[in-house]
Amino acid sequence: MSATQHAATFSEFLQRPNATVAQLGSSSTRGLRLVRRGDEDLYLTTAAQAEQAVQVVDSTTRMFVAMMKSDPSAVGLLTRVFPDAFPWVRFLPEDDVRAFLVELIDTMRASTDLGILTPIATVIAAWKHTAEVHADPELYAQLTAPSHDDFGEVPEPIVDGK
Repeated sequence: MSATQHAATFSEFLQRPNATVAQLGSSSTRGLRLVRRGDEDLYLTTAAQAEQAVQVVDSTTRMFVAMMKSDPSAVGLLTRVFPDAFPWVRFLPEDDVRAFLVELIDTMRASTDLGILTPIATVIAAWKHTAEVHADPELYAQLTAPSHDDFGEVPEPIVDGK
């Protein structure tokens, strides 16, 4: 949690909802973290703030797509500057950095069209895990070594006796 982020316990929210929600107005982040014991924290914000977050991602995505369409070298440029935004891409092979960029932009376009941001975070997390594998030579060797336990192709399942 950042130093400027406001927080309240979930119990406070349940016991004094109006007073807790009033903290939204005084929050510099325009949100309130609801801390829950033994479970994931919640984040309370206004609908307008949530919509603005989606609009910001959508606008940024549109700008990147327009740049990539207008100048083919933009993909190369974005791939080269990607390590500034995602330092861990340095562990990915160059082709994977480009694949991550394309998948991220495609996912951003689709997600903002639906008004949800979770798939974007999922793509970033998946590629970060891929970079973690590449960063660990022992793990990479284990995961890419030919398996001696491979029993070949899996047959199609039988459905309704067919």
